[in-house]
Amino acid sequence: MLFSCPGDGGDTLVLHRGRALQASKADPLVKLYGALDTAVAYAHKAAGLLPRPQARVMRLLAFSMTELGFYVATGRALHLDNAVELYRRALKLAYSASGDPPRSWIACSSPECSAVDEARVWARWAERRAVALGEAEAARLLNQLSNLMFEVMATLPHIEYRSRPLR
Repeated sequence: MLFSCPGDGGDTLVLHRGRALQASKADPLVKLYGALDTAVAYAHKAAGLLPRPQARVMRLLAFSMTELGFYVATGRALHLDNAVELYRRALKLAYSASGDPPRSWIACSSPECSAVDEARVWARWAERRAVALGEAEAARLLNQLSNLMFEVMATLPHIEYRSRPLR
């Protein structure tokens, strides 16, 4: 190899509640940050594909998850407050543009809806990681963010799926 970096051995430096920790890349905290990072990337991807106001909603949700990551890293309540405020702004915007709530599960039928669904799935994954770490505030907000992403999906081309008994 031409060069090496500190993470080549499978360890990394990670911040949690304002403390720098040496951790395995398989550590649950590292996995939480990875899931958050992925959810943010997919939320921005979706925003790039969507019309207004859905694009703005997804950007606000991406920034909310970014602030949530800062909160987990630093433990500073300011970041959690910022994350919640960004969520509230997204919520107001989303509900001002939404119609009737879906009465069933949604299967996306457009690339735009699928992009939102990708972000939603990663937000759920990050939520599970936050629960495993005892990060209750982060888990609660991630649950709300992913629920709002589902509401955005309902404003995009989709199929409503209702389970029926098999014959």
